[in-house]
Amino acid sequence: MNVPLIVTFLDVLETGNFKRTAERMNIMQSTVSARIRHLEELVGARLFERGRGGAEPTAAGRRFEGHCRAFLALWGHARRDVVSGGRSSNHRLHVSCQYSLVRAYLLDWIDRLRSRDGLDLHVEINFSSQIQRDVLSGETDIGIMFAPQLTPDIRIGELGAAEFVMVSTEHGTLEDVDTRRYIKVAYTSAFERALDDALPELAFPSMVIGSDDLAIELLARHGGTLYLPLFAFQSARSKVPNLQLVRDAPIIPQPVFSAVHMRRRSDPLVVTALKLLREVIDQH
Repeated sequence: MNVPLIVTFLDVLETGNFKRTAERMNIMQSTVSARIRHLEELVGARLFERGRGGAEPTAAGRRFEGHCRAFLALWGHARRDVVSGGRSSNHRLHVSCQYSLVRAYLLDWIDRLRSRDGLDLHVEINFSSQIQRDVLSGETDIGIMFAPQLTPDIRIGELGAAEFVMVSTEHGTLEDVDTRRYIKVAYTSAFERALDDALPELAFPSMVIGSDDLAIELLARHGGTLYLPLFAFQSARSKVPNLQLVRDAPIIPQPVFSAVHMRRRSDPLVVTALKLLREVIDQH
């Protein structure tokens, strides 16, 4: 079976839209259509009804979903077992963390994991959507992210919460903040909604950035005001020495989640690794 066909099928099930799946997978919409047609030919049944409103799964498509999820998980675990088993007798753990969380928890967590004998550790940094796809396919054992999507085969666990604070190169109080110099950093849609509810006057700024690293570079060059995770404040000050907390601005909490395939939720190695991660987060 062609794995990209299965992954594309499951993504269309989730989005209900060929165009949206193409955007998420960074491929052409025509490629999505071709993959679904090919899969339908292989299965011998129509999997989606196409229309202006999107793609609605047929009864056959719904029945096929469970088989696809089971196949992806089994394929991922089998592939990793074959690849790693020939090189080492150690246990192997593959973890993937969202970019914005790396500075907060990942290094301390890695230190704790590396202290365990007989463990080969593979670490990746990625975006939450790709992390979740890798967990679903069995390529990743544990994913750490801000905004997971609920799917039947992935167990989501809340690990704690990161606090986001307003920082500025120019002002120490909220009333002095110049809205024309405010940069919105779009961490997640949930974060944006919480921020807009707390500060509706800043809901439509002149600049929106999708990366806190890029936003910090802009602060270093031009100054301004934005929200950062509290854990990133000290490292940001190394690049922007005059950066200060806007102390009366609201603090925006953002939950941190783990994502583990249901097949691995009781794996002793995964259970222990998550326990160590919770200890790291509690200490922050």
